[in-house]
Amino acid sequence: MKFLIAALAIASAASATIQPPGVPFKSPVKVAAGFAANVLFSNLTAPSGIAFDAKQNLLVVELGLGVTAFSQNPISTSPVGGWERTVVVKNPSLSQGIQVDGNRLFVSTGKEVLVYQYDASTKSVSSTVAPYPIITGLPADGEFASHPLLLEPGRSGIAGAILVGSGPLTNIDLTARDPASGRSQIRRFVFNNVVDVFPPTPLPWDKGAVVAYGIRNPAGFAFPTGVSITPVGTNDLYVVENGASIDGVKGVTPKFANDNPADDLEFVNYPTNAVVSGTSVTGRYHGFPDCATLWNPTADPVGVPQYAGLPRGSQISLNLDNTRSDAWCRNQTNTRLPSLNFQAHSSPTDIKFFTPPAVANIKSFPSTLKDDAFVSFFGSFNRSPPTGYGVVHVPFPPASSDVSKLGYSFLVQAASLDTCPGSCITPVGLAFGTDGRLYVSSTLSGELFVIERSQFTTDA
Repeated sequence: MKFLIAALAIASAASATIQPPGVPFKSPVKVAAGFAANVLFSNLTAPSGIAFDAKQNLLVVELGLGVTAFSQNPISTSPVGGWERTVVVKNPSLSQGIQVDGNRLFVSTGKEVLVYQYDASTKSVSSTVAPYPIITGLPADGEFASHPLLLEPGRSGIAGAILVGSGPLTNIDLTARDPASGRSQIRRFVFNNVVDVFPPTPLPWDKGAVVAYGIRNPAGFAFPTGVSITPVGTNDLYVVENGASIDGVKGVTPKFANDNPADDLEFVNYPTNAVVSGTSVTGRYHGFPDCATLWNPTADPVGVPQYAGLPRGSQISLNLDNTRSDAWCRNQTNTRLPSLNFQAHSSPTDIKFFTPPAVANIKSFPSTLKDDAFVSFFGSFNRSPPTGYGVVHVPFPPASSDVSKLGYSFLVQAASLDTCPGSCITPVGLAFGTDGRLYVSSTLSGELFVIERSQFTTDA
């Protein structure tokens, strides 16, 4: 009992709080063989997007609060060890997006991307330089306004561009067919035309290059780390997408919608040398709102029998437009097909690729997982039984969506899905540290945790 009380206590410092090790998950989790998962911090304010700074402080967007920094508290400076939390930015308007580039901290709100002058050594932002908008006019309304961010590395090591995601206006948003709508897409903004002025002139949303559209909710995206045959002057990108809720679609029964459509992993290839003038479309259409991915063809063989003979992963039309049929959706000249499918209602929220650390350690992910992807599943709201609520491993290149191959496996998942959401983990942000461990934010449970290799396993 004394140990439990000590473990649950959070000691206060002058400008920080410390949580000792050993605090359990609010709700039990199950972990894949060879791995372990441990809570770093509890009782946070809806932790969402996460990113490491140059000093390996983990920066976390706490929705409704701002940005906080987490650093490992050495046992030499504290009798309890554990992790220290410091408030870096107080801004309740922040959404999910966060990226760090040297002394620049990029964060998103519903309507803009802001930059703070940041010092990793002190875990603080400038008190003399006000945060400034780098991109303005983002769609601030709609189903999702999380606006994930991804910096595009430049040749000098300093980011030369940024990718920004945008969700739909409504669950099934007909305007998303038009790339000029700014909905359900990813846009790219180049910095080199504004760096000579400080603070730089904001880049308007409608001037960004559309690198992909028709992706309902591009919740997270990342550059693959493996060997690529990408054409010169282009980048590859993988995007996790939340499928639409189709309960109200004509011809769809509740039983069918309970297990359809799939959530998807989308592949994007876009040019990095395109000249942008106005809204430039440099990417492909990915099908939303007209097309969806079949997860369970036999979810309701009586009420919706027409798909029973199709394989999982088939594209189907939601019949919103008579000209966009099943055949139209399957024609790759019209839409780019997903690379992999996730179970319906899993709600993927982020993706990261693993690069083994320069110096191996016993807790780092095994080097056999090099260049594989890891995806967070927030979890379902309207599926019975619940699904998701975990972090999955996706071997790369991704397997086909054949029924015989799922293409991913859980590293960590809520132990009792029938109790979710409740106090279950709802993973959102992912970040690999230089220690080769995977750090995860859990929004609804208010937790920050780490996945690491079990000390009883070795590299294969």
